[in-house]
Amino acid sequence: MMLLPLKVFALATMVLLMPKVIHQQTATDADYSFETSAFMKKTFYHNAARLAVVGKDMAASGAWGTVNESYDSLHTGKWYIEEQRYAADAVCAGIAQNNKETINRAITAIKWGFKQQNADGSYTCPDNFHSTSFFVEAVAHSCLMLQKSQFANDYKLEITLFKGKLLKSALWMIKPDVEAAGRQHNMPYTHRRYLVAAALGETGVLCNNQQLINKSENFIDEGLKLQNPVGYNPEKGGYDCSYNAVGLVYAHRYYDLVADNKYKDKILAMYAKSMQWLQTRIAADGTINPEGNTRTGLGQEKGRAGQIKTISYGSIAQDLYWWSTIKDDRYMAQFAEVVYASRKKA
Repeated sequence: MMLLPLKVFALATMVLLMPKVIHQQTATDADYSFETSAFMKKTFYHNAARLAVVGKDMAASGAWGTVNESYDSLHTGKWYIEEQRYAADAVCAGIAQNNKETINRAITAIKWGFKQQNADGSYTCPDNFHSTSFFVEAVAHSCLMLQKSQFANDYKLEITLFKGKLLKSALWMIKPDVEAAGRQHNMPYTHRRYLVAAALGETGVLCNNQQLINKSENFIDEGLKLQNPVGYNPEKGGYDCSYNAVGLVYAHRYYDLVADNKYKDKILAMYAKSMQWLQTRIAADGTINPEGNTRTGLGQEKGRAGQIKTISYGSIAQDLYWWSTIKDDRYMAQFAEVVYASRKKA
């Protein structure tokens, strides 16, 4: 048996003992290209200046939406940390359209969210596991995009601050008692498996925390097992084309930012079946058929502010466009724009 020189042996041992390093730059390439694509600039981010506007979207303090603004001003009543997640759209729009003012407003909203954080990383709001998963995913995604963007140096201090707070919230989510209660509450909703996976996985990538990535894979596995043979991902015992699409947004974000090759293959197989089913719900003019939905489009549920939940045309359009990039299908990419425009008909 050939013996290694002492220095070589020591180096080899050190490499074996080193924790897995997440290559953030490589991981963010695909998602950054998606978020700054011509499609996203033309649709979701076409007018960055109109996002995160004080007096329209949020209060000057950063509290987002009517529910959180009311809580912020009265210091009583319900509030939800998830409402602050919309700041992430403003961050991505600001990056895509080179609008730093919009990003600054979004940063204010994220900071408001973290001001509500408890010492253990939790938030004292109703439905706190689910609500936290929304916020964690949104902020992790924002930071990953900012790090990749032309504004990376401008927001270096904010990213460092957010990383520490995000890690605390993500680690709170995987405390055994917290996770068990969260899983139980999320049981009827397949899309939440992909949301939680994205929240934990993206934070793991951002913070180089393999424990969170490993845990995120558990949620991906659970979501994959729930897929109906027809292709939809069940919601409350049936199908819902809108929530199916929302889950796919988090699944393709996970694919681009977190998944290794094994999980990329699994997610693509799920995505192919789900997209085949989802497209049966879309008319040629881009309008969505809500018939049979368990949660949206027929007045079944209300959102946090009491509004009737409608079909998420935006999520469906994003899914179509992302899938078009995988399949290199320019006709599907064009149809994604048709679906996005059809939201006005709904």
